[in-house]
Amino acid sequence: MNDKYLGAVAEIERRYPPERIARSRARLAATWDLQRPPDAIPFIFVGVPDDNGVDGNALAEVRYPHDEQLSYLLEGILNRAPIDDDYIPSLSPGCRQGLLPTAYGAREEFSSDHLWPVPLLESAEQAYELRHPDFTRQGVAAEFLELIRFFRRATGGRIAIQMPDMQGPLDQAGNMLGVERLMVEMYDHPAAVHHLLDHMTDDFITYMHLLEEASDHTLIPIHCMPTVWLPPGKGMALSEDLLAVISRRLYPTFGVPYNERVAAEFGGVVIHSCGSWEHNLAALARTRGLLGVNFGVSETPLERVAAEIGNRAVILAHHSLVTCNCLRRYTVREYVDFVFDFVRAHDLRAIVLLVPDEGMTAAECAEVARIARERAALV
Repeated sequence: MNDKYLGAVAEIERRYPPERIARSRARLAATWDLQRPPDAIPFIFVGVPDDNGVDGNALAEVRYPHDEQLSYLLEGILNRAPIDDDYIPSLSPGCRQGLLPTAYGAREEFSSDHLWPVPLLESAEQAYELRHPDFTRQGVAAEFLELIRFFRRATGGRIAIQMPDMQGPLDQAGNMLGVERLMVEMYDHPAAVHHLLDHMTDDFITYMHLLEEASDHTLIPIHCMPTVWLPPGKGMALSEDLLAVISRRLYPTFGVPYNERVAAEFGGVVIHSCGSWEHNLAALARTRGLLGVNFGVSETPLERVAAEIGNRAVILAHHSLVTCNCLRRYTVREYVDFVFDFVRAHDLRAIVLLVPDEGMTAAECAEVARIARERAALV
């Protein structure tokens, strides 16, 4: 069985030769160090269409057998090789917001093409009764550790592992309690909410160290997006979609301190949020250890983020089919025309993320990447 996978790995290494990887790594490493990259603004296509029609981000959700999942992932890496972006091959376990709650016994429900965790707690005060589970044996957490170890064995450890999307302390508290209940409990039982957030932060840190061990310490510690390279040991990423719905009064108290704990543990934090969260932009920008922020420019305006953050953290900006507050909906070609000039004009430390238009082929993505490569050049 391994011969099949190792053959694909060898072909990946041929199509992504060391000099190509070195150029991309140099651009990305400089950007993460908040320096100007040596020759071009790094950019990466996200979600390149694959001939097999399988959504790589959904593989873990539909629960393909591990060998089938790995085959699809390797095929996807090979499929996108003609695209001249700054993608560095890696294997992503997937996105499961229930990763930690299921270890406590929470169940998942499939809705809108996604598995969502069902809240386990009825009140924040029940958090005092929680005991940390064994993430190596329970829930989706254990499944992902097993999957990562399989990826490593089957590929001979020659392709790095991307961290899964497992949310962050605030989002996990929302998953355990329910978002509406969490917001109410911030007023009614704030001490209990803080206890729950401390507990979820402990779990996040514990599980990240387990991921590092399972990956033989080759873990790429970012999932936003799962095609981006962040140097191991540079920091850690988390998702905080509640950033868009929590008030500017509550976020500095119930969000920022726990992200700062993660940043202190891992040397920095990259924060992702969907939606419109500019009301919390100032508090986010003041987060100690903030390394980067990932968002959609059609949901939260790039102009506002650039004005607040400048070049003090990495901006990972993408366009999206989703829009908020009547912001512009870009095609990928329109975004290319806009974003590189904007990044240069404002001297940002940015990783540009390009999203294929609906119906685009991999070949069409390659043509857009050719244009983007020209526009990304630093002169």
